Amino acid sequence: MDKDYTKYTADQLLNDDFFLKSESSPTAESLLFWQKQMAENKSLAAEIEVARLFLNAIRTNVNKTALPNSESEALWQCIEQKNNSTDRKSRQRYLLLSVIGIAASICILLSLGKYITLQSDKQETNYLSIIEAIPQSDSTSSKVQLILSNNEKMTIDGEDSQLEYKQEGSININSQKIEQIKKEKQKTTFNQLIVPVGKRSTVTFSDGTKIWVNSDSKVIYPVVFSEKEREIFVEGEIYLEVSKDEKKPFIVKTRQMDIKVLGTQFNVTAYDNEKDMQVVLVSGKVEIKSGNKHKDILSPNEMFRYDKEINQGTVSRVDIDDYVAWKDGYYQFKQQSLEVILKKLSRYYGVLLYCGEDINEVSCSGKLDLKEDLEDVLSSLKKAIPIEIEKKNESIEIKVKH
Repeated sequence: MDKDYTKYTADQLLNDDFFLKSESSPTAESLLFWQKQMAENKSLAAEIEVARLFLNAIRTNVNKTALPNSESEALWQCIEQKNNSTDRKSRQRYLLLSVIGIAASICILLSLGKYITLQSDKQETNYLSIIEAIPQSDSTSSKVQLILSNNEKMTIDGEDSQLEYKQEGSININSQKIEQIKKEKQKTTFNQLIVPVGKRSTVTFSDGTKIWVNSDSKVIYPVVFSEKEREIFVEGEIYLEVSKDEKKPFIVKTRQMDIKVLGTQFNVTAYDNEKDMQVVLVSGKVEIKSGNKHKDILSPNEMFRYDKEINQGTVSRVDIDDYVAWKDGYYQFKQQSLEVILKKLSRYYGVLLYCGEDINEVSCSGKLDLKEDLEDVLSSLKKAIPIEIEKKNESIEIKVKH
């Protein structure tokens, strides 16, 4: 971007195509560009904040032709707080220019469809926008990635990486201390952990809560939890040991479920490309609000299964070891069908494993070591049940012997 934005005002930003597109469809590059502009120019940073205040107002009033007087006054107070100018007349003129800029920009914003909004404790975080801001090429990386709140990307070596957040704001990654850029306390900023197929990771938050993150999963979490609650977003599978804090409940959000706890241990499986989502409770108690807004309470050794296709959840008793052993580096099966076993291995290693129609006729009990390569795991499986293994390009066919 060659354009010089150093002397831009808020109304000019609201009429600038690149700024509007950056707000409506942010990319990692555009986010980094505007963060750099704000860091290098305090005056421009104030103008950007004013422009974003109006964009945020448009979001909440998109179906209205004009802002109500009460909201206009609230916006004016916000603008005054963001400005150090003592010339009220010039600021009133400035406000009028900004409103004109908004009127010209509304059509553009509506056509773009969606945009990232300012984060606050009173607004629901748009986690999907945060995910979509990550370039697709990064999602195919063979290494664990940590994307910091300033959009700095870090790759982490190892099959089973460990992250630990300290109270003072630093992170230990595989026992190596990493300093984060300090942020203003009133701003909610997020880190993102992306774990590719065949890898696992753990995160220990500053409150003592620990999560295990399974293969092919994403977790988004705030650098600092808010004063009222602790909230993270998950796509994939995680296991949690939540530190108890009655004043700050812990909430795990997925695309279809919200799981609320005070202090407990449980497993969440919520892959976006699978129709079933699961919550398995090890200890404590959790409250689950699913897609149809229905609430279910789980007790230990119970599993909540949510079917996205029919928008319905069911609760049943299970052997929890069959669902949580992966956090210790292995899969455990007790009379599980071959179909279930192959599905889990396909998901973990990122390789399509399939079998014929007689797949449900075969069940298996035992353990499979996830630290081994897929070829070694299938060899172990072959010793336990009568199967043949045939590689076909990027997939593997499993044939049952009769």
